[in-house]
Amino acid sequence: MAWITVLGIPAAVYVMSITALMFVANGQQQRPFLLLGAGLLTAGIYIFHRCSILAVEPMQERHRIAISNKKPLLLISGVLIFIALVVFEIYEPIFSLLVFASILGVVAYGRRTITKPLRTYIFVKPVAVGIAIVMFAWVLNGMSNSVVVVVWFTMLSSADALVCDSADCEYDAASGCQTLAMKLGEQWTWICATAVYTVASFGIYVATSHSSFLGVFFYIVFVASIPFRKIDSRYVVDFRLVLVLLLAWGEWMLWNGQLQ
Repeated sequence: MAWITVLGIPAAVYVMSITALMFVANGQQQRPFLLLGAGLLTAGIYIFHRCSILAVEPMQERHRIAISNKKPLLLISGVLIFIALVVFEIYEPIFSLLVFASILGVVAYGRRTITKPLRTYIFVKPVAVGIAIVMFAWVLNGMSNSVVVVVWFTMLSSADALVCDSADCEYDAASGCQTLAMKLGEQWTWICATAVYTVASFGIYVATSHSSFLGVFFYIVFVASIPFRKIDSRYVVDFRLVLVLLLAWGEWMLWNGQLQ
């Protein structure tokens, strides 16, 4: 499972799901080729970011894999990013700018540039991740989602990022990164994430006329994942949205008379 994480597969699934769900929220037809580009770019960027970690204890297995296989992983990252660039060039050339923006963004997020990495600012990390993912999906959606819907999705993604941070507290502390999840502790992290999800899910329920139960699906699946929080929260978060997407697709099929 550690290799799956290092290769950015859960992260790619999450970003593809957010992008697809923002299409659902707008009542738009899915665009598989575009979603493929989003997944490839996400995986490439994630691998690139993972290869920049510090070798400090305690490290998780995914950290050890990234350090010991840095050169081949960077090669894989470059190939995936290049393929994503080609996909976007074929689909819509302007989307190619997302590739360069993503590279600059992950450098600012995880590496010291003009200032220290953004991920080291305690209140910035989960919000920065949430904003980056949703802005990426919004651009791929032609910026057709309303600002209100974008805000609700940003809240959801930020809450997910906060939950993911709870699995990395020991490593973050050792590497000098003070996160909000560390300050809150596991219990309060989940309480805060639940509160944000409650508000955002209700907001999506009210704001989306094309999939009226989308917000309900988000909330139900989030609450159902709480008993499994002792499992690596990253897997719970990243693959949970696939279930939301399947439920939304089932609702669409039902209302269009394609399910008997």
